[in-house]
Amino acid sequence: MTLTLGFTDPLATELATSGGKGASLAKSAQNLPVPGGFIVTADAYTQFVTPLQSRISGLMDTDHPAEAIGELIRSTPVPGAWLADFEAAAQAAGLNGQAVAVRSSGTMEDLPGAAFAGQHDTYLGVRGTQSIAEAVRDCYASLWNPHAFRYRQQLGVEQLEAKMAVVVQLMVAVGAEEAAGVAFSVDPVRGNTDEVLINAAFGLGETVVGGEEPVDEFRIARADGTQVAAEIAVKPKALVMRGPAEADDVDDEGGDDGRDDHIGQDDHVDARTREVHLGDDQRTRPALSAEQARAVAELSVRAEDHFGFPQDIEWAFSGDGLFLLQSRPITRVAPRWTRDESAERFPTPVTPLTWDLVEAGFHSSLNHSFDLMGLPPFDDKWFVMRDFYIYGNQTAVDLYAGRLPTKMLSSVETITESLPEIASQFGWVQELPVRWMRDLDTYLMGIGKLSHEPLEDKSLAEVWDHVIAISDLGTEYFRPNIAISLTQQTLYGALSHMLEMAVDKETARLVFERLLASTETKTSQVNAELWELSRIVRSNPELSSTLRSHTGEDGPAVLADFPEFSDEFATFLAKHGHRELDFDAYHPTWVEAPHIVLDQVRLLADRAENAAADSDLERKVLQAETERAVVNAAPEKLRYLVQEVIRLARSYTALDDLEHYQTTRLTLPMRRALRELGQRLVDQGVLTDPMDVYFINFEPLDAAIRAADGQHSPAGDSAGSGNGHRSPAEALAGLTAIAEKNKAGYQEAVERTPEWEHGRAPDVGDDADGDFIKGTAGSPGEVTGEVFVVHSPEDFSSFPDGAILVARTTNPAWTALFYQASGVITESGGALSHGAVTARELGLPAVMAVRDATSRFTSGQTVSVNGSNGTVTPS
Repeated sequence: MTLTLGFTDPLATELATSGGKGASLAKSAQNLPVPGGFIVTADAYTQFVTPLQSRISGLMDTDHPAEAIGELIRSTPVPGAWLADFEAAAQAAGLNGQAVAVRSSGTMEDLPGAAFAGQHDTYLGVRGTQSIAEAVRDCYASLWNPHAFRYRQQLGVEQLEAKMAVVVQLMVAVGAEEAAGVAFSVDPVRGNTDEVLINAAFGLGETVVGGEEPVDEFRIARADGTQVAAEIAVKPKALVMRGPAEADDVDDEGGDDGRDDHIGQDDHVDARTREVHLGDDQRTRPALSAEQARAVAELSVRAEDHFGFPQDIEWAFSGDGLFLLQSRPITRVAPRWTRDESAERFPTPVTPLTWDLVEAGFHSSLNHSFDLMGLPPFDDKWFVMRDFYIYGNQTAVDLYAGRLPTKMLSSVETITESLPEIASQFGWVQELPVRWMRDLDTYLMGIGKLSHEPLEDKSLAEVWDHVIAISDLGTEYFRPNIAISLTQQTLYGALSHMLEMAVDKETARLVFERLLASTETKTSQVNAELWELSRIVRSNPELSSTLRSHTGEDGPAVLADFPEFSDEFATFLAKHGHRELDFDAYHPTWVEAPHIVLDQVRLLADRAENAAADSDLERKVLQAETERAVVNAAPEKLRYLVQEVIRLARSYTALDDLEHYQTTRLTLPMRRALRELGQRLVDQGVLTDPMDVYFINFEPLDAAIRAADGQHSPAGDSAGSGNGHRSPAEALAGLTAIAEKNKAGYQEAVERTPEWEHGRAPDVGDDADGDFIKGTAGSPGEVTGEVFVVHSPEDFSSFPDGAILVARTTNPAWTALFYQASGVITESGGALSHGAVTARELGLPAVMAVRDATSRFTSGQTVSVNGSNGTVTPS
């Protein structure tokens, strides 16, 4: 069993071996100015506590287990054999005779949702092997600090599974005239990703980290290192290390050991450090010169580049050097709520219950996906509901965006050298589609079971439990699904980057489109079946005429006179009727709104196919020829990688589409269950319409149903007091007002265009540039014509042939309109959106991300669309 590892040992970078702090320092030491040191491994902790395990287990049942276990560990001598190991490790790291910092490094640090910041102890200015050993033991004891014990309880972590590694590192001797502190490679306070935020003070950085003393704040522009702003505090004192003689005197007197500076009220100054009171001139002087602030900012950005993610670092100046003491990812930032990230996914208002049921599952999937991709967890909200619209945390999007491993793709030589690392780091990309398909059967069987479970004989609480079971099934199924979308984007980026290394950007874009021109997706299969239905209509003049004269909700009623087509149409709906018209389960699916599908069939029947089959064959041939040319042009050593990236880009394109198709299967059983629940509430006199159950938030609904059933709600008792003797009618009564208020707010939201940035009125001409409006290029080409604004699928039947389609966004249910349209304008989306991809397939000019397009333009207005430049010019 290895007791110690040097910072440069590859094993030291493993979280399970070195803990969060230790693994981060070992990774930093590969390329950054980190003071020397070594790790006392988590295995050493296991070895130390194994003889104490039965006593620790017994103490877990006492009134104060944490304090008792901590005291037990502190009173246990360090094995004598360890001293030789520590001596050798210190000598190898150049620490003999030097003061060191001994820092706790728990193996549960920096796990998703479990930062453990400040929960464990640190000892500063430690000298000598025996003192190091005792400080290591006391770090072990700090694993059982009462606040750390309670923190693990809150997280639901098994107490006995916690382990502790320890970092022993050269203590950077920062003098009273020198400075130390923390820096963030992006500003998490203001949510500004263009600036570095620095906090600094004279002396050791513990005064800054602890947050108990005044500090200077500097904001430095990342682009050129210039100072954007500074706030200089009055700093009355500095913390410095005692000299060796002073430290020996204190040890002889038996002074207190210090605790980790993050702990807050438990902090006290280490006996091996002392406070120096500063003179009047120094108190008001900036702790950093302009050159030093620039150097700290550059170090923070270097740490970000090294780890591939924005970093929160601790730093110190000593002598002529600037040292990195610690680096960890930034996982919480000031949010800026915008529609940039959300408008395509959630174009319309969402009912409160739908959002409450999906939000937790979404954020769970997000962090699961980040973990797969080697990114740190995000500890805050990515999406929130504001005024019934969904907004995205744009600061978080900027934080995580573009984390493509471009360093490994910077040149042919670099790619060649990085092939083993690429295979090791991204092997999961090849495995995820296989695992997803394997787990799909479990999900589909669950859908089948829940869809056919009788609801009539269930109590109100049992119906509600059924709703939650559907939601839980969806949450479990959805866990890897965001990773699919993010990986698709990453693969697209990697393929584009590799192509741009060989040819100019415009040629690379053209080659990229040809490589993905004929990817078979579930949506394309469904569209092919719609085309087949349209051929049946086109071949029957009487049916075609009847459907033209019976549009909208009148259409399905006439199908009884055309049994052959009616049977084919019913078969189509039986297979694909779960497809959604809207993300929100409040809205019906295809099978519940067959007139929407029938109108699409009619539109296709009225449209010439333009030799679609021949065009598809041509795209397949062109795709194959382009791939052959690209692979043959690549260096021989890289041909497999290039071909695999192309294959995976296509695979994830199809998988992303299939994942969405299967996700929407949840809608039908969810609507069935909530309709039953709503009807029960109508019967109780709580609601007048069963569908109004969607306007009741989860927590008050759960609390009221549990109270009516005589249960305690885990979600709280926000629907009323906790009186367990209330009648069911009394327990449910408060839901009426909630539903009425939310429904009124929702209906108002439907009628208005949401703010693009919540809480900020748009500036006039935000996206206007002279005579034209700027959006994002979606599909090349130019067209001038009249627009038709489509607000919902109910407008499909009125769409005129040859009009320019204007919508908030589109989804597969809108595909038939593209065959009628001459161009496309949407309020959201980019080159990978449904609208852009479909437009490119059909050769339609398209401009995406034109804010407020549905209110800016009116049907019949003439505009010019330039899909190559991403502009729209009103005539």
